Amino acid sequence: MNLRELLENSNELFIKQIKEWGEILLNIETVNRFHILDKSGNKLAFLAEQGGGIGRFITRNLFRSHRPLTISLYNDASETILEINRPFYFFFSDLTVKDGHGQLLGRVQRRFGILFKKFDLLDERGKVYAQVSAPLWSLWKFPIKNMAGDEIGLVSKKWGGILKEVFTDSDLFGVQFPNISWEKKAVVFGLAVAIDLDFFEDNHD
Repeated sequence: MNLRELLENSNELFIKQIKEWGEILLNIETVNRFHILDKSGNKLAFLAEQGGGIGRFITRNLFRSHRPLTISLYNDASETILEINRPFYFFFSDLTVKDGHGQLLGRVQRRFGILFKKFDLLDERGKVYAQVSAPLWSLWKFPIKNMAGDEIGLVSKKWGGILKEVFTDSDLFGVQFPNISWEKKAVVFGLAVAIDLDFFEDNHD
């Protein structure tokens, strides 16, 4: 299955973080890995942060959520169908979304906000076509609206209960994008990754 097939056939996907017991018990961060599921829980793809070895370990634990990273999405044939890149940043993350052939699909830029968590979604030409402005008191939901103010998607963190959250620190995100093109769905998928890294990864500042 290629990226276009995956996204055109999906109006809702779930991103389930994979945590290992060593990471849970020792509280040492390893590279992020996720299963991509449909609403029935079937595994459709696999998402993984690239890089290993002592150098990446030091970078990850030194710069934490501000670290540079590349995250790739793989189909069931282990082919790369999506690549997400983010350079090191001081204040606001800027994430690039490409298909498996390196074709730019769009970007996700975090914006300044005091009472709101804000992101811009840009197409491959750099034009903003949608935005997120979620109030700080709305902890788990990030509605996506086009420039006319119509909601075109939603990223939400599924909360499994306080004991489960504290013990496993394992995230499940729901991504809904019913009526947009597959290219824009790919950018919304990148937004879900950005939200996880910026607000829910347990080593962020």
